[in-house]
Amino acid sequence: MIDPPTDGTAVAASADTVGAVDAVDAVDAGDVAPVVQAPSTAARTRPQAAGRDTADLGIFTPSPDLIVESQDGDRNPISGDAGGRRLDEARGGPFSLPDMTLDVRTITEDELPAFSAAWGLGFLHPTEDAEADAKARRGGTVLDRTWAGFDGDRIVATTRSFPVALTVPGGAAVDVSAITSVSTLSTHRRRGLATRLMTADLGAARARGEVAAVLHASEWGIYGRFGFGPASSECTLVVDAAAQLREPVAGSAELVDRDTARALLPEIYAGYLAATSGEISRNDWAFDLSLGILRLPSRDRVKPGFHVIVRDVEGRAVGFCRYEVEDRWEQSRARHLVSSSLFVAVNDTGTALLWQHLLSLDLVAEIRVEVRPVDDPLPYLVTDGRQVRRHEPIDSLWLRLLDVPAALSARRYRTSGRLMLEVADRLGYGAGRFVLSVADGAATCEPTDEPADLTMDISTLSSLYLGGVGAKTLHRAGLIEVGDPALADVADTMFGWGTAPSCTTMF
Repeated sequence: MIDPPTDGTAVAASADTVGAVDAVDAVDAGDVAPVVQAPSTAARTRPQAAGRDTADLGIFTPSPDLIVESQDGDRNPISGDAGGRRLDEARGGPFSLPDMTLDVRTITEDELPAFSAAWGLGFLHPTEDAEADAKARRGGTVLDRTWAGFDGDRIVATTRSFPVALTVPGGAAVDVSAITSVSTLSTHRRRGLATRLMTADLGAARARGEVAAVLHASEWGIYGRFGFGPASSECTLVVDAAAQLREPVAGSAELVDRDTARALLPEIYAGYLAATSGEISRNDWAFDLSLGILRLPSRDRVKPGFHVIVRDVEGRAVGFCRYEVEDRWEQSRARHLVSSSLFVAVNDTGTALLWQHLLSLDLVAEIRVEVRPVDDPLPYLVTDGRQVRRHEPIDSLWLRLLDVPAALSARRYRTSGRLMLEVADRLGYGAGRFVLSVADGAATCEPTDEPADLTMDISTLSSLYLGGVGAKTLHRAGLIEVGDPALADVADTMFGWGTAPSCTTMF
């Protein structure tokens, strides 16, 4: 899919450059830490005339135990790619060695329609008009980060990424790579293409200085081998419309047209982004797509809906929700369903005001709001918490640290302390032993030779990073080794955060 870069706010400081999809990022091959020697260009079966290939970037060919084909698609109202993602024979059985007769490189402008057609075939959703689809997606596509596997001149595998700002505990924003559109045609699986594409994109991200990569995984078992770990969870809240807030919330709600919503949403989203660990930035293209202003030929159109802005007592816009109403009648009685997947607030007041508005709607029996954080306070805002049901709590954002010192230094921590962390990373980017020193919530992290207090894989540290899962839980699962069990408690307290991380941007 194609969720774009940043949203043009102060939170995403690099928005201007990130939003310029025609800009090409300069990559120094010497910045990539190779683990296995890349094949020489002489070993290729045909000359490479366009785009950039992995040898140009100094990106390695992974070892055989990494080779796995996978498909990942989109469950994102922002990006618009269809679902149908799967794990392709990653469980058991021998892995195939990379087929070096197939080329892997970034694509050119004139190859965008073929790229669009290829991922459509990969997800069993053939694209009827690849030219129109590619044109509509151009505003969310960064050519220099759009990779394909080629069999001759035909695209048979795809991977894309785009730069975003990720909010981390404490409110800082770090530059990360958002990966999507990982697909391989059924005729070309088990030939190492997905692994070559993934490692190429990760290597390029590390060379650019992005501290991490993020994605949404179709199945749990696909991306751990690349160093990703589940870092946040989301749920769907299904609410009996008869529910009542314990107390009324001071403020106001206003129904606005789509153009007014489009004008106000970026500022509200910027405040929400700054306050929400685990969320990523959006740009103008993404806002247009989420409101149905921009439509993609390959996806269902956004249905007409309602747009509500809520304001606090001082008149500041503190929340936005877009919702649709499905007519339902039972024996001449209205039992309508309200559904929303775009619900953002800058603070708790905004959240409560949005719920207050939705619960005030007449003719409604049930309210369904998707992609909510697992710690949404609604059950405790209403008089009867059993009228609120959490459905489908599931892993959401998967994260992969690429620069451990930079990432750990960027976030805040709940307590002071000092920990020695030993990290294993089969791709090499995060491997090493590091000392994390925290004073008054602020941290420094640097390499050390001191004995390790905690030992873990990079995927485990990545899960721990946003505070969505505790160190004690990971230790109990056997994913963190500790010399002194008390140190798991120390790490649990340090890395924990007051609110659950949340990423409402499905890409």
